[in-house]
Amino acid sequence: MKYRPYRIDLSRQMADCDANFIRLLKLMPALESFRIKQLQSSREGCAARREEAVPASWSAGTLLERCEREFVISSPCEPGSEARVRISVVEVFAYTSTLAVTQVNRVSDWVEPPSILVRMYHDAATAEAVAYQGHRAFLARYALPNPAMYHQDEKRQINEFLGEWLRLCLQAGRSVSTPEFFCAA
Repeated sequence: MKYRPYRIDLSRQMADCDANFIRLLKLMPALESFRIKQLQSSREGCAARREEAVPASWSAGTLLERCEREFVISSPCEPGSEARVRISVVEVFAYTSTLAVTQVNRVSDWVEPPSILVRMYHDAATAEAVAYQGHRAFLARYALPNPAMYHQDEKRQINEFLGEWLRLCLQAGRSVSTPEFFCAA
């Protein structure tokens, strides 16, 4: 069998990241409202208005705890078995947001629960996994073998996994709390 080197399919990777952006906005509706307010205030160009863009209920101390949602995904194969996935905002800026997508409970004693750090680029309408299980700054392609033992397409696989995970939250997940919506006008 002839060895074929891995080729980056940029359009497929960008499509995955764009779809993840849309999924995250569906799962975190308050984030879209906040982003619209940020963009409106940045267009006006006034620093004082940027501070007003944050809703009064989202003070600096409560921003991280208020913009968080948790989903319960029950297994149809194993009644009583469920996974809890938490999506929380780590930081928000005018054009980017960083979210942490983590599984709260352990399903197995020998498998570490997944944790992905996601950067959302609001101006480009795309979301990219920037860290997985504490590993950061993935290259688009790795040579084989490599010291970290990554696959050639490690970055693509992590973004695809994120997409599958978010899709599962949308299709089979039950939100633990009611989402909050903020009026952008």
